Amino acid sequence: MIVAAVAVAVGVLYNRGAFRPKGPPGSPERAIAERCRPRPRDRQQDCYLEALEARIAQAGVAATMATLKALAANDPRVDRAGHVYAHGVGIKAYLHFNDVPSTFGQCPTIFASGCGHGVIQAYLQSQESLDSAAVNALCAPYRGPDVSQWQLFQCVHGTGHGLVMMNGGDLPAALTTCDQLQSGWDRDSCYGGAFMENIMEATAPHHPASELAASHAHHQAFKAIDSTDLLYPCSIVAERYHRSCYEIQTAAIFKLTKGKIGKASAACDTAPESMRPTCYSSLGRDISSRARRDPDRSRKFCDQTGETNRPWCYFGAAKALIDWEADPKAGLAFCGRLEWKRGTALCYRAVGEQVAALFPKFPDRESACRVAES
Repeated sequence: MIVAAVAVAVGVLYNRGAFRPKGPPGSPERAIAERCRPRPRDRQQDCYLEALEARIAQAGVAATMATLKALAANDPRVDRAGHVYAHGVGIKAYLHFNDVPSTFGQCPTIFASGCGHGVIQAYLQSQESLDSAAVNALCAPYRGPDVSQWQLFQCVHGTGHGLVMMNGGDLPAALTTCDQLQSGWDRDSCYGGAFMENIMEATAPHHPASELAASHAHHQAFKAIDSTDLLYPCSIVAERYHRSCYEIQTAAIFKLTKGKIGKASAACDTAPESMRPTCYSSLGRDISSRARRDPDRSRKFCDQTGETNRPWCYFGAAKALIDWEADPKAGLAFCGRLEWKRGTALCYRAVGEQVAALFPKFPDRESACRVAES
């Protein structure tokens, strides 16, 4: 009965004109919206993912992501879940083409690079194991002085996601494989993806990656989160994993505290002192998502956190805002809205770090930063 009531309500809203599919007549985004938006809300995701999968077979990965971007521009619901849909496109793309280099290379960095993450996840989910040589070779094409560190990060971060899936949810086993990466930077990036996937499988069962992992019917080998310990698993893992764990931990904290910013901030205040800035940075990332990437709302939400480490909330929010479109302008716009000098300095530092990752050449970095002067 509840499903039926939702279906009727959605149909009424659609027919009354609360939403009208946009885009040129006959365009793929308009056809997909006309098919999927009238569905009950709990069935829309499956409809969109099925339509995007069909688009992959017809037009390829890049064109499918362009269609997703057009859908998101016309529909706030799709925009809010853009990262989830991008993961789904990446997963379906790998399953269709069975090739990592060409498929990953077609994935744009929009929607927080979810497409690339999905490609790596689907590849690793198809593997039984990965030795040291293989795990180091996977992202080797994205290393080099003229290659954006951004792409390398997305690949290695996606590897962490995929290793948790490959190991049936066994986070410690995934971290041990990340340990085999030769570079400390690579290891940290891999750890972060592993901790993120650990939380996602526990808190977002309908995420395309969670559904892919569940489809292989393996037992969850590790308790992902703990309602009695808001800092778990950071509280029990080895110290070398702490920073990467706390960089994502507020995703679990928000889930366990029903999205209460004050409670999440208080939880970060109980972390080891050296990890509190990192926890607040994680909080800033999640706050930007909750604020639907609106700079003013992101600032207001960060202003509800503890004053001592609040600048790190701005830091995390600025990075996340840039991450969504791989565009420094969003972070610069956010930093320009801050009034607290201490917070502003850290905010622009976050922008600088993202710019350095996005652009391997100094003139391009300079051009990106020059926007702040205008």
